[in-house]
Amino acid sequence: MIQLTNVTVSFGDQDLFRDITWNVGLNERVALVGPNGAGKTTLFRIALGLQQPSGGTRTCSRRMRLGYLPQEELAPSTGTVLAEAMTVFADRQAVLEEAEELSRLMAALPPEDPELPAVIERYGELHHRFEGQDGYQLESRAQSVLQGLGFRGDDFGRPVATFSGGWRMRLALAKLLLEEPSYLFLDEPTNHLDIESMDYLESYLREFRGTMVIISHDRYFLDRTVNKIYELELGRFSTYHANYTGYLAEKDKRRELLAKQQQEQDREIEHVREFIGRWKGSYTKRHMVTSREKRLEKLLAARIEIPSGAKSFRLNLPEPPHAGRFLAELRGVTKRYGDRTVFAGADLSLEHGHKLGLVGVNGAGKTTLLKILAGVEPPSAGEKTVSPQAVIAYFAQHTAEMLDPARTVYESVEQVVPRETPGRIRTILGSFLFPGDDVFKKVAVLSGGEKARLALCRTLLLPANLLIMDEPTNHLDLKGKEVLEQALREYRGTVVLVTHDRYIIDQVVDTIVEVADGRVRVFPGNYTDYIWKKQQEGLALAEIPQRNPEDERKGTTAAAAKAAAVKQDWQEAKKQKAQSTAELRRRQRAIAELEERIHGIEQRQKQLESPTGGLADPAVYSDGARMKELMNEFDGNKRELQRLYDRWEHHHSGDGDDA
Repeated sequence: MIQLTNVTVSFGDQDLFRDITWNVGLNERVALVGPNGAGKTTLFRIALGLQQPSGGTRTCSRRMRLGYLPQEELAPSTGTVLAEAMTVFADRQAVLEEAEELSRLMAALPPEDPELPAVIERYGELHHRFEGQDGYQLESRAQSVLQGLGFRGDDFGRPVATFSGGWRMRLALAKLLLEEPSYLFLDEPTNHLDIESMDYLESYLREFRGTMVIISHDRYFLDRTVNKIYELELGRFSTYHANYTGYLAEKDKRRELLAKQQQEQDREIEHVREFIGRWKGSYTKRHMVTSREKRLEKLLAARIEIPSGAKSFRLNLPEPPHAGRFLAELRGVTKRYGDRTVFAGADLSLEHGHKLGLVGVNGAGKTTLLKILAGVEPPSAGEKTVSPQAVIAYFAQHTAEMLDPARTVYESVEQVVPRETPGRIRTILGSFLFPGDDVFKKVAVLSGGEKARLALCRTLLLPANLLIMDEPTNHLDLKGKEVLEQALREYRGTVVLVTHDRYIIDQVVDTIVEVADGRVRVFPGNYTDYIWKKQQEGLALAEIPQRNPEDERKGTTAAAAKAAAVKQDWQEAKKQKAQSTAELRRRQRAIAELEERIHGIEQRQKQLESPTGGLADPAVYSDGARMKELMNEFDGNKRELQRLYDRWEHHHSGDGDDA
């Protein structure tokens, strides 16, 4: 267990956060959330022992193995991808190398050599140990994890230094997964992954047996990997026993309850003040007035305050200019770079008001297709037509390079929306993570991420009827993504979107365009519909050899029947999920109560072990009755803790009871 007690971090006279107590237990699946700048990464580093707090203490269990994926780019190694991944098995590699050396020695020694039996015995020990550690499966394990995170077979022998920073971060993540630490701390692990790699990471983490602590701006990822949320906001630290969606709902409920309590308290304060004001000069009521004054002091000292949090904000995009039904169309389009064909024979229509999401692995050609639609690149073959009424706004990472470095952030946006009020412009910029005086920074001094956010803000405010966007969420936090999601959902124009944020794709788009294996395919529906249809396709392909004449005569197949069964199971699963909400909340409340009781007993055990008045105090042993009383309490607490830990495990596995 990792325990932070009353941890404070200050910079000069300014507190980043104060008196935070955080216990990270065994086999937990938790996320740390909060706005940018709240101190999440700092708290991460303190929990890992990489940074000392200004105040408070950190304690942790012995022999725990910690794994940490930071946000910052890692320096490249001098080896190849596979060799670097295999470095996590250095101890087992050393066993293999010694065994191979002994094998060569055995081959060189004559049968009568007196050292041969000892060499054979040592070789047998090493061989047995290596087998017990699944040593012969290490390379295949490393290759499997690397492939799951997007590396191809021909990448394994390439030097790490030839890969971009994003791919080096993937390699670092692969090494962490192969190490299988007991505590895994991941800071924005999905930043450099495509959708397929995210799916792999999620499935891997679901099987992970240790504790995971995650910082992520990917809501879909958090919903599928964690069951507890710690919120760090405005110096406050709160716990929610739910995934991210449940956390949002519970946070709203807590705020509503707090608002009601605040209203009741305000009414009581008003009544007390009214009584004091009415009878202040009365001799007969002086005792009652004095009592009310004391009551008022207590009420004011315990005044309920509702955290202001981030103000809700809606970004209303400009009304799109009038256009006909079709804004652009591709017919039989092929794109080549030299001898390489990215895709061939692509047909795609962009209709007014439709929202398309492009999916596919990195390098499949999604960005290339966007560039053709935006007119940045021509097709190699085929026909592209664009309506004369189409007004295109195109966002790509290079869009940030077109900003005027001499302008301020505020001036850059004012240039696009000159009729907006200064307050409205500053509010818009705040939602894109430019708070306060940051709006007066010169573009020239902005970081790459800040320039990308500013370019996205300008693009969204342009009066266009066709928005084409390549990875607009890369530098947004969860609040910024929520603003973008709301704006795109309500936008009445046409959107073509490439993003690795599956939640936004699921909530915004009505058509999925898959770019894969040199083809462009269209799937009506959102991301959830697309995944289900792909599962159906997989079932159908798997069942093709199972056809029989009777099925052919009836115009059906075993695959179709199985697909229908899958659909029915999917619908039933959705129904059961809705029905299980009450049970889930009951279990979450039980877990919270157990954790509170466990924490209380653990604190008491520390008191019992203390050198002052506890079992570590020599003076206690001079009083036999007192010593026996403390020892009995200590042993009883140990038994109770074990019982509570068992119940906690049962509840987390879904088998909890009310015993």
